[in-house]
Amino acid sequence: MDLLTLFTWHELELRVSGRPTVDLALLKRCTTYGAGIRETDPHANYLWQVLEDFLPEQKCMFLRFVWGRSRLPVSASDFERNFELKTLQRDRPDDALPVSHTCFFSLELPKYTCKEILKEKLLYAVIHCQAIDADDAYAAGRRARDMGWES
Repeated sequence: MDLLTLFTWHELELRVSGRPTVDLALLKRCTTYGAGIRETDPHANYLWQVLEDFLPEQKCMFLRFVWGRSRLPVSASDFERNFELKTLQRDRPDDALPVSHTCFFSLELPKYTCKEILKEKLLYAVIHCQAIDADDAYAAGRRARDMGWES
């Protein structure tokens, strides 16, 4: 407890909770490109462009969608694992939603044909798909099936 007096409330909040705003440059530096995607691929570039255009609240929602947290660590050395970006293989990628794995801090991104479609699908996902991993998974799966979204 005595050590807490060494910090201001702002410094303590930063160390415990991370930055209140999403530092996209930091996130990009801490990104690993996995199966089916390279940093130079169009759909990877679309993602970073779209995230740049997001409002601060939308950036926090994106983090919650892919990681289950709304804040990033303060520095790259504070990351437990890198954000992993993968390609989601689909015959009709513009019809698919991105898939996140919060336990693994990863995103499977379809090869969208343009930035506008990526923005539309990603915004839909981060706004409407807030269940974390198995939270309400059975009911969510049944609703998706009933709506014809089996895949």
